[in-house]
Amino acid sequence: MQKRTLGKTGWKISVIGFGAIKLPRVSQRDCDVLLNRAVDLGINFIDTADCYGDSEEKIGSALSKRRREFYLSTKIDERDGPGVMKKLERSLQRLKTDWIDLVLFHDVRGSEYEKIFEKGGLEALEKARRQGKISEIGISIHHSVSMMKKAIESGVFSALMVAYSPIDEDRLTLDLIPLAQQKGVGVIAMKPLAGGKLGESRRGWNRKYFKGESPAQVSLRYILTNPHLTCAIPGMTNLNELEENLKVGEDFRHLSSEEIGVLMDWVGEVGKGFCRNCGYCLPCPEGISIPDIFRFESYHESYGMKRWAAEQYRLLPVKADACSSCGQCLERCPFGVSIPQCLQEAHRILGLS
Repeated sequence: MQKRTLGKTGWKISVIGFGAIKLPRVSQRDCDVLLNRAVDLGINFIDTADCYGDSEEKIGSALSKRRREFYLSTKIDERDGPGVMKKLERSLQRLKTDWIDLVLFHDVRGSEYEKIFEKGGLEALEKARRQGKISEIGISIHHSVSMMKKAIESGVFSALMVAYSPIDEDRLTLDLIPLAQQKGVGVIAMKPLAGGKLGESRRGWNRKYFKGESPAQVSLRYILTNPHLTCAIPGMTNLNELEENLKVGEDFRHLSSEEIGVLMDWVGEVGKGFCRNCGYCLPCPEGISIPDIFRFESYHESYGMKRWAAEQYRLLPVKADACSSCGQCLERCPFGVSIPQCLQEAHRILGLS
């Protein structure tokens, strides 16, 4: 398994990590087999979050006896000091470990970035680091490039987790990801298969051209063709997915420019009408946070995080039903997303949970 260095941490991380967001769907018995097989085959980075159902408990039960064989990452969605410490202690208990290698502030958006500093969240993690409970501090941000730059330049964070896949508009490549590399901030690609969409679709796929590789494998190779990305963390639920993804890291080669072109032509077709969370639709005159709502809907439908997604939606000051169908977002969206119609559906799904 090829490894890359995670920024200033100096850690040698497997280019394919294990994204544990889907583990709540899997029985403990199957998790034991899946996670141990992943470590046996060279995966040494496992990522979860305090809000991923029983993911932390399953990892702790499966791998507590092998704790020194991999780097463990979790994410916390609190911003104030007491809240962060409460969640951290719970994560340590669930994961059955004395320390966590990387703890990230989870899904930071809007004014929450400043709250990390003002409300004591960062101070709490720095204290935990001095106590040996965690090793490094990171942050995950979904679509605000300006916030990503601010986090990189702060010098506070060792790792940045971003949504990055071939289906995403590639707004991070020219400036932001090289900046992170320059500042010693490791970049981890979450949602590398666009929430599974690129792994599930086969429509129009030229398997012969890609020498038998699947869309998921080529998508992962596309991500890792960028030398400044440390690893991709696809969510996995079975041994077939694990072994399919691992082949990319075991026999890695960069995509040629011609291959990237063919991949992007295919992505352009399967991605029509798919929200990239790019934020081009904003600002909404009604104050609707369109990308956040669609992301919560994705967590609800694709990852089974129904309670968490509904709670995050409930906390939004403006809900999707405030849409006046003015059409401004439709004019701005370059991907043909039927935003007003999709907002109605998201409100129905999230509002009833």
